Amino acid sequence: MPHDADNLIYLAIQPFDDEAKAGEAPVTHFLLLRYGQTEYTKDGKQAAFAFAEKDADAVIADFKQRGKDLVMDYDHATVKGGMAPASGWITNLSKEADGLFADVEWTEEAKQRLEKREYRYHSPVIYFGKDGHPRALHSVALTNHPAFHAYPALAADDIDNTNNPNKEKRMNETIKKLAASLGVPVAFADDGKEDEAKTMQAIEAKLAELQTVKQTADNFLKGQNANTFDDVAGKIAGMKSAEDYAKIESELATLKAGGLVAKAFADGKLVEAQRKWAEDYAARNPEGFKAFCDNAPKVTPGPAATIPTGKPAATEDKPQTFSDEDKKILAACGMTEEDFKEKKEDTTNKEGK
Repeated sequence: MPHDADNLIYLAIQPFDDEAKAGEAPVTHFLLLRYGQTEYTKDGKQAAFAFAEKDADAVIADFKQRGKDLVMDYDHATVKGGMAPASGWITNLSKEADGLFADVEWTEEAKQRLEKREYRYHSPVIYFGKDGHPRALHSVALTNHPAFHAYPALAADDIDNTNNPNKEKRMNETIKKLAASLGVPVAFADDGKEDEAKTMQAIEAKLAELQTVKQTADNFLKGQNANTFDDVAGKIAGMKSAEDYAKIESELATLKAGGLVAKAFADGKLVEAQRKWAEDYAARNPEGFKAFCDNAPKVTPGPAATIPTGKPAATEDKPQTFSDEDKKILAACGMTEEDFKEKKEDTTNKEGK
């Protein structure tokens, strides 16, 4: 499971060989972390953390979840980088009355160094949770500079380095890489050294900015009913201009109006004098025109909208008579009985030519 490198702390506990003498075989089962308060020292300042049985459970659970042996090195070389040969491998963690114990298999070189008392102490590198309690182990080192308490990350011994002119605090390389990937420049303090705290503040501000941009983009895609910007681009590519849409809508309206007018003539609901009015009305308000036709009485005997071909068959002239309803319709159209007869005769003569 991943852990925050900022919560790493090196601990220097007690020697392996309090009772052993030179030449004796090193222990393979030892107390790694003691229950209770553990004090540590860094740069001359002391602090402490608590280690309880539940914390031991968390460390053991993490160890088992990883499913591999935990490395022991020399002087925290694994954390510092570079060559980091193992001094041994922790194969098991267990709880006992005093605290958390470890079983280790030493390398031949480590055995010899321990037997010669070239190394005497062990120092766990611990991941701490947000509650300040140990949650996992990074590694364990053999060291000769214990503080006999515990000391934070990047401090390998109990010497106060505050006034050491040769000491140089280097920024975490991971932070540098993160800053570079986000386009955030590394901040520098007044003394010209890299300022890790200010750089982290700039990184956090950039991440917040990117989160806002992402939220805006997500809202936009949701509004467009799209999953990606490629989907949006595809929709835009298939769009027509407003002028094209207006032209298409006009053509569709004309076609629809023509169909409604043709049907009205076919149903005998219109006379020829009403054609222009009917076409305009149907194009402007097709639903209103349809309602008019549905309610209008039949005013012609046949499908007036059908255009005959050739000379019509001779019919016996009969006087045109108009019912009261016919007269009302003619009046509504602004026509008299004589106007209708004349218009009908003109239409008949034109069709017969």
